Amino acid sequence: MAYLLVIDDEADLRFVLQTYLSGQGHTVDTAENGKAGLRLTERNSYDLVITDIVMPEMDGLEVITAIRQKMPHLSVIAMSGGSAKIDRSMLITTAHLMRADRVIAKPLNLPELKDIINEVLAG
Repeated sequence: MAYLLVIDDEADLRFVLQTYLSGQGHTVDTAENGKAGLRLTERNSYDLVITDIVMPEMDGLEVITAIRQKMPHLSVIAMSGGSAKIDRSMLITTAHLMRADRVIAKPLNLPELKDIINEVLAG
């Protein structure tokens, strides 16, 4: 299967995604923010990064920008539940424009996420 990185500031969601995706046969690393996630991408050869958009320290839009500059062929799925200040649809549209391979809304539907991961990995 694939080597995945999940970046999200919600510890419970990181745990759920790591458990679910590992159960699907993937190797999964996690990071609590964009800075930590980018450090991991410099040390490991991931097949796919799944990043939240709204996070402290470095948000997902910054993560997408850095990945597109340094590792343009690395696949990225962005996810967002919105924030108190920014509408979810605006964040999702912005992530699309920044060339995320796919963008999904929170709360996540795990079987749908599995299908999206498979589609992105298949090219």
